[in-house]
Amino acid sequence: MKKLVALVFAAAACTLGFSYSAREILGDETYERLKVEGVIQTNRFKPESVEFKLVPKTEVAEKNFGEWTKGTELPAMIGENLYLLPKKGSSIGEVSVILRAISNLEGSTYYSNRRKKWEVLYKEAYCIKGPEDSEKVPDYTKGSADGQVQFCMLNDNSLGRTNYRISYLQSENEIAADFMNTTSVSIGPVKAVSPEKLKIGVVFIDCGEEYVVYMALKAKFFNLGVLEDRMMKSLGARLDAIYNCFMKQIEGDQK
Repeated sequence: MKKLVALVFAAAACTLGFSYSAREILGDETYERLKVEGVIQTNRFKPESVEFKLVPKTEVAEKNFGEWTKGTELPAMIGENLYLLPKKGSSIGEVSVILRAISNLEGSTYYSNRRKKWEVLYKEAYCIKGPEDSEKVPDYTKGSADGQVQFCMLNDNSLGRTNYRISYLQSENEIAADFMNTTSVSIGPVKAVSPEKLKIGVVFIDCGEEYVVYMALKAKFFNLGVLEDRMMKSLGARLDAIYNCFMKQIEGDQK
């Protein structure tokens, strides 16, 4: 009987133009918690394994974040954020454009827990020609993002100027963006994170009347002494800050 119900649901989902149920890809417990809280956030410092516990069970999400578990090097930090929000008309195609329009991140604001006030998250944000380049190029947002790669420079309020490689995966119902630093990440004069040791990823999943949004962060940084706590706090707050930057655009509230 359960199999029959599942088949009927799947057929109906395809007819309506979507194929995922938020409850099914998250599990009952996680889904019910998100319905109440809206977001689940976890940060793990000096983890004993490279494990991402909140990844939704979908093709693009599992493919993208499955790559993050490969290798034997343990990160200094793993962060995961999971969101559930009502779908307000934006399609996956429209979200795909927003995730590739890097220049629109410039001037985005966030609440700094350290300074207890709103500040600019990215003082500058634009696409560049290559991994160590500085020449500005236009955002490329045409067509499907699937398999697309572009490079960008983000001048972060706390982490300074850093270049990133962004790779994208897209299907009819999902869009994922995967950021990896190609230059060092610094706190002041200290180079805290070597190239290719910071990854930030996001996936938007169309579940009919809802969007499931999953974000993750993996970082390997040096033993920074007194700066280590600052690094953890800065990175720990980044997922929510970046999510809010994208959501302002999706909701048409970009400044």
